[in-house]
Amino acid sequence: MFSTYFTGLTLMATLIMPIGMQNAFVLNQGIKRQHHLFVAAFCSIADVIFMSAGVWGGAKVFNAYPWLLTGIGILGAVFMAYYGFLCFKSAFKGGNNLQTDNKNRSFKAIVLACCAFTILNPHVYIDTIVILGGFAANLTAEQRPWFVFGGVSASFIWFFGLALLGQKLAPVLSKPRSQQIIDFVIASMMWVLAVYLLQYVLTN
Repeated sequence: MFSTYFTGLTLMATLIMPIGMQNAFVLNQGIKRQHHLFVAAFCSIADVIFMSAGVWGGAKVFNAYPWLLTGIGILGAVFMAYYGFLCFKSAFKGGNNLQTDNKNRSFKAIVLACCAFTILNPHVYIDTIVILGGFAANLTAEQRPWFVFGGVSASFIWFFGLALLGQKLAPVLSKPRSQQIIDFVIASMMWVLAVYLLQYVLTN
């Protein structure tokens, strides 16, 4: 069973490690030291839910209703464009005290951002439900829990690692100038991803 666990761990790791919208958000919350462990836990638990759904037949939903991913992609592109605009605004405004900015952002706003980065990201569904679910279709009933456990382990290790890395680098990266650069990079990434999502919707 260890080989099945390791397969789930490595496959999940290869899917979530490339830097994307969710990873950038988790890392940035770690830098800001603002509910970063909650954000990491939220993303990891979401992976538990989606991966479990995929392994135990969730991919059938997207095969039956392909318009679901299209709708998610459109909403995700809109959200990415808007979030990118806010980051560009913050980057060019500059001069903000990070601690003051953190106090002004409510826990509710962070929860909503977590939901948006997770639920409105079609690649979360493709990676966890479609790809991992499709792979698990070849596994026996006894192997599937170990496969999910491996994938879940990779998710928790990765997201908490990002959050703690951001916290560790906070003394350097939380400086106003550094935060401006980070905001600009994230904003650029969000707009690129928004365009990518629209292209995905139009070509699939």
